[in-house]
Amino acid sequence: MGCCMNKFELMLLFMAGRMQYLSHQNAEFMALLHNRQFVIQLQTFDAATVRYFSIKNRRIRSHGQMHPKPDFVLSFKDADYAVKTLSKANPMAFMKGMQAGDIKMEGDFGLLMWFNNAAKYLQPDVPRPVRQAVKWVKAKRQALA
Repeated sequence: MGCCMNKFELMLLFMAGRMQYLSHQNAEFMALLHNRQFVIQLQTFDAATVRYFSIKNRRIRSHGQMHPKPDFVLSFKDADYAVKTLSKANPMAFMKGMQAGDIKMEGDFGLLMWFNNAAKYLQPDVPRPVRQAVKWVKAKRQALA
């Protein structure tokens, strides 16, 4: 890896930190971890970007490398596509990606459901005034374009 991270690497790093935070602060997220032990790996097809998440005893560990034997692997054609797809948080985007061959999955497909449930908690709560300011800025940019 070079001097700079791509957006997918940053997204995965953020996900790791957010999951670790939630594992101590959010009862609903903690319930998703209860009595679970598995490894999920997200990566690009060429494995230029890869990170795995190990869940064991309600603890989450994450490493920016390949795991020797992950229970589930979610691969994307490239880093930009991964960011676009994961940012949408839309099951239909995943279905289209799988049908087109842009997303591949290996391993225990039940863990995809776990990941989908966990993903609901990964977006941080943004205060309403900040959301309104972002909406206003986007509207101004569109008006100028």
